[in-house]
Amino acid sequence: MDPSGLVRGHKSNLQLLKPVLRAYALGYLSSTTPKVISSFRCLRRKDLGYKEKLQEIVRALTCTIRLNSFPSFCAFLVGGSTISPIVLLRLCDLVARRLDSKANVFKSQSFVRFIRFTTAFLSSLLSLQLLNQKPINLQTTTRNVSDDAQSNGKAQDPREFAGRTMDLTLFTLTRAVDALVCLAWSTWYRRRKTQGRLTWAETVAPQLADAGAFAASSAIVMWAWFYLPERLPRSYGKWIGEIARVDSRLIEALRRARRGQFVYGKDTGQAPLLESMCRDYNWPLEWGNPAKTFPIPCQMVHMDCGPNCEFHAFMRFVRTLKVACATYIPLQLVFRFRALKSRQFVVRALTDALRSSAFLSAFVTLFYYSVCLARTRLGPKLFDQKTVTRQMWDSGLCVGAGCIMCGWSILVEKPRKRQELALFVAPRAAATVLPRVYPKKYQNREYATFATSAAILFTCLQERPNMIRGVFGKIANGVLK
Repeated sequence: MDPSGLVRGHKSNLQLLKPVLRAYALGYLSSTTPKVISSFRCLRRKDLGYKEKLQEIVRALTCTIRLNSFPSFCAFLVGGSTISPIVLLRLCDLVARRLDSKANVFKSQSFVRFIRFTTAFLSSLLSLQLLNQKPINLQTTTRNVSDDAQSNGKAQDPREFAGRTMDLTLFTLTRAVDALVCLAWSTWYRRRKTQGRLTWAETVAPQLADAGAFAASSAIVMWAWFYLPERLPRSYGKWIGEIARVDSRLIEALRRARRGQFVYGKDTGQAPLLESMCRDYNWPLEWGNPAKTFPIPCQMVHMDCGPNCEFHAFMRFVRTLKVACATYIPLQLVFRFRALKSRQFVVRALTDALRSSAFLSAFVTLFYYSVCLARTRLGPKLFDQKTVTRQMWDSGLCVGAGCIMCGWSILVEKPRKRQELALFVAPRAAATVLPRVYPKKYQNREYATFATSAAILFTCLQERPNMIRGVFGKIANGVLK
């Protein structure tokens, strides 16, 4: 037996296992790092001994080392999608040789693509089933539960429900749709350019597509934050609230107006809600009584910025800019620490941080100013108040105007950043529409959606890797490299 052949075969096997090992390592780090950081808090506790603190850290490091964990899911998914096609293609080639077949059907590009797609589909299907082996406990999943997941207010058997991997499925679906759209557009653009029929609109469309996707997704998320907060992850909703910086009583008044409880011109017992706000800001108590004052004065929306809508918008921009700069500038300097060797790199880091801060500030400003324009400045002047009443503006139309306009602040960002933000927000927008927990009899739909989307992504990564955009594309290509 040739020793050199054994060495080459050993190296070839290791090369095949590299993507699997990288996938497992990436899954392990992404799922373990937050737990390790949280476990470090116990080191400050004085009521725990050295042994208990060590056990807590070890538990955080080993809690994901099991078969139905996210790292194992990543390894099985990547392994089945990369190793299985090679094994099957070699087997087909061996069968063709044994049969002395001269047909090249097994070597055609369409057949290879079919094998890649099929193996990726089956690997994704089995991997997701592995990840969903652990049942859902509805007693701990109190948020985002669909009406079908409850019966007369009593939780049923947790094994009858699914939805644990809904976020992962929506993320994969969004990326797969983006890859298909990019592939279709690339083909269309190349054909039109070859024919010399490319128009100005077709040239500008790619630049506005990501901005439009982000604006639409942001509108859905912001609407959910106002009227369906239970459909957003708690941390995500909390972050939006910290950036918005609006009195919770005002938000509650708008929600009650939409539910028909806070009605202008009628005493429905809702006056105490905003009257307490009037006391805190030294405003007339009548402003908080919908039976006496309607609509809610803009000054209450502005809170401590006075009655002028433009000044309020300016102050919103300035205040948000300060907070954003305090966050983005240190992050940019930390992430580019190794590249900060010259003045040019420092200037670029500061410029990118200021651009991102301006985007976030413009997002907040456009939302609030659009609300003011809709409810007091332009809305009542453009539409007859008998057709579109004050109650209608404050029960959803003014918030809808803010939701529609705020996302267009993404145009401040660079095109590369627009696409990444659009692909980040889109799954969260979809999650507000779909139930996070649903009856298990519908789980096959999620399996089919995830498996198809993952198969599309793996096929694109192996044949057209440039179609997987953003940071995810770079990470995925690095894993499969």
